[in-house]
Amino acid sequence: MPAFQPTGDQFRAFRDDPYDGPIAQVNLLKFRVKAEYPEGAPEHGRDEPGAAAYQRYADAFGVAAAEVGAHCLLMGEVERYFIGQGDWDAVMVMHFPDRRAFIATLNHPTYQEMHRHRDAGLLCQELLTTRVKRAEGLSG
Repeated sequence: MPAFQPTGDQFRAFRDDPYDGPIAQVNLLKFRVKAEYPEGAPEHGRDEPGAAAYQRYADAFGVAAAEVGAHCLLMGEVERYFIGQGDWDAVMVMHFPDRRAFIATLNHPTYQEMHRHRDAGLLCQELLTTRVKRAEGLSG
């Protein structure tokens, strides 16, 4: 079932997993039709798609992630379902050297500011974490 945030149990299981190698996160994203910023936000009342607000989050998150050695491997719009079916708008795959790097990104000093764009633009998502065994152009 698509969600917006991990449960406490999901976060603790991720944090406490003993695997210490590189991880990739596969994000399946569903955007709001129209971004929903709260009253008082500079963007409130703009007529823009949720994808535009989320892109501001993704850009800022990418900068914070780079500080811990992480980077975006893929950000793309869903073209069609070739196998299966679903209702996702985009896929983003992030590579982190380890799970501590991802958690450090969540604790970045600008995370709360960037996160408001995620809140405004994202309707729901699914996020899968993977243990990287091999990827072109990556060590690990």
